[in-house]
Amino acid sequence: MKPGGVRITTAAPEPDKWDGQKSANGMQRLFQCKPVACSDSETVAIGFSKSPTRHLDPQALDKLAKVDLPNSIQAAHAAHQAPANGTDKVDTLSSKAAVLKAYPAVINESKFTRAELVTYVDTALIFAGPVMIRVESASQNRDLAQKSLSDFVEVMKIEEGPPPPPGAPEPEDLPSTSGKPEQL
Repeated sequence: MKPGGVRITTAAPEPDKWDGQKSANGMQRLFQCKPVACSDSETVAIGFSKSPTRHLDPQALDKLAKVDLPNSIQAAHAAHQAPANGTDKVDTLSSKAAVLKAYPAVINESKFTRAELVTYVDTALIFAGPVMIRVESASQNRDLAQKSLSDFVEVMKIEEGPPPPPGAPEPEDLPSTSGKPEQL
């Protein structure tokens, strides 16, 4: 593994329950629970992007959890959804800084309501060295959304290479999401 690099392995926690596909650019992976394999419909998305920094400030992470991420979820929802007679609504149920897989993280739970349809979306942002990993679980069943997020994070493996030499630039590549070990 390259100095300063990260290898991330993603997989479904119970492969026989999930159908998976990756995006054309390889930077996102989408899993859908197979019919009757889960108690309700369930989708888990995993995406990779460059982390803003390797060394997160704890106060900035807390602000991201409590202010910035909930606001960005609300804004993204508003931008992508036409209002349904004023019944479209997003509520942040919880959002906090955490540690996942030994890395700084943010965990958010939001409730999306459209007319009579309620969907729970649980999101984890994991800052693993040069990579930000976004894991998002969505279901109409709140417990299933929470459990699926936890299960997918649990089976994810993150390995860091040796530290880069002082003054060396950050690696530019991002991992793909084939479910096999990925190297950054």
